Amino acid sequence: MSMDTGLILLRRMRPADLPEVAAIESTSFSDPWSPGMLAEELAEPLAWKMVAEDASGRVVGYLFGRMYPEVWHLMDLAVAPSFRGRGIARLLLEEFLAAAQEADRAVLLEVRPANSAALRLYAAAGFEQVGVRRGYYRDTGEDALVLKRQPVARESLPPVPRAGRGVSRAEPEASSGSWSQDGAPGSGKRLLLAIETSCDDTAAAVVTGDGQVLASISHSQDSIHERYGGVVPEAASRAHVERMSAVVAEALRAAQRDFDDLSGVAVTVGPGLIGALLVGVQTAKTIAWSRRLPLYPVNHLHGHLAAVWLADPAAPFPMVILVASGGHTLLVRADDKTSFHLLGQTLDDAAGEAFDKGARLLGLGYPGGRELDLLAEEGDAGAFSFPVALRHSRKPDFSFSGVKTALYYLLRDMSAEERARRAADVAASYREAIVRALVEKSLHTARKERARTLAVAGGVAANSLLRRRLREQGEAAGFHVVVPPLAYCTDNAAMIGAAALAGPFLPYPTYLELDASASLPLGRWLPVESSQA
Repeated sequence: MSMDTGLILLRRMRPADLPEVAAIESTSFSDPWSPGMLAEELAEPLAWKMVAEDASGRVVGYLFGRMYPEVWHLMDLAVAPSFRGRGIARLLLEEFLAAAQEADRAVLLEVRPANSAALRLYAAAGFEQVGVRRGYYRDTGEDALVLKRQPVARESLPPVPRAGRGVSRAEPEASSGSWSQDGAPGSGKRLLLAIETSCDDTAAAVVTGDGQVLASISHSQDSIHERYGGVVPEAASRAHVERMSAVVAEALRAAQRDFDDLSGVAVTVGPGLIGALLVGVQTAKTIAWSRRLPLYPVNHLHGHLAAVWLADPAAPFPMVILVASGGHTLLVRADDKTSFHLLGQTLDDAAGEAFDKGARLLGLGYPGGRELDLLAEEGDAGAFSFPVALRHSRKPDFSFSGVKTALYYLLRDMSAEERARRAADVAASYREAIVRALVEKSLHTARKERARTLAVAGGVAANSLLRRRLREQGEAAGFHVVVPPLAYCTDNAAMIGAAALAGPFLPYPTYLELDASASLPLGRWLPVESSQA
């Protein structure tokens, strides 16, 4: 096992983490908590529970605490043996203390007198001895030193030093500690700046910790790419560089906030166009580093999923969500705001790509999907018959290459006059086939998964027929249906902020080595390459 931790994410502990937490617990303490005790603590309403995970998603450390009304209590803090000495306990401790500071609460803990590494860590964090608990440790009968830390400004904590690719700081070998949270520093009072540059929209938003969008600004590059009939990656990257600062400034102005009000920065790290992604990632790192803020890496696909609960916070889980855009067509089961399972996907073209290519064959403007949708509203959807692929397949996958090819041959065999005269009917029939495939598969999968909510997200969710059809048939089937507002369908930073609120974060300044990934898969928050650079 590598001793280099690379990037370390901090996030709220989940029930699925308990086996890894129990394994670390058993190797860290002579009198460890049992798996049942750990499960009880995870379910405790007053508990602060956080894990540290590496870029591969492995839990490498954790912290439990209690948030009592008068004082917070650090109860259990441990790091996997092969990851000790890398500053992971310090990262966990700092976030817990920052939250206690926001609540204006002192923090208590017990520690063995012989645990010199833990004592150094706690002394550096501002703890002082206030008492002794006689015979506190059951396994040895040892006394426990009682340490207390009064609320202080977070800036008074010593800065985190850098050492190559990891962080090198004192680590407790086996200590008692405490924590609790709902996902990140100061969750109730958080104010995030979110940045999205995965393709051809430069976007920034300001989002509060409870999910309120104070401002969401997007700058479209349609006028740049229209002449090419599609997105040119190099041109998109240059446009992001030219517009990023102005878009961020406008988002803060519209929210009536400034950089000093921020408690974190969220940014899309993939998937998408690598050059475009890097503009957003570098901007976010610069802003976060300059103000010693945590950074929230967000998967673009998770952002589209988060648009659902951004639009309808009360929508019940589990959900089946259709994510349809120019680059993706997926069916995803969401059990909560961080647990996602890929159920099906396109085997060739994405739905948005099929709409755009169909529009190009019809000689329509850019962006093609929107132009085809407008034209289809004027036509007869029953005028032509287009194939709906994989209709009887047991797997919830899609295929749109066949319908695109059928359109090509239909138009090839028409005269120029007939193509012009029947364009609206062709567009309506073509749209009907694509939407039918999307809706039928979504409904069937939602029934099979026993979902409570059926939703759609992504750029194709702006298609007027898809919005109507999914809502009508979904509600008729008894599902709670969510169709986000148009502003949350296309790429936007508000959805990235919403995803970040439930996701993990990188403490200052460990994210300086963070990279982007053009092919970040669903379920991953961090490019694995970042830990191997």
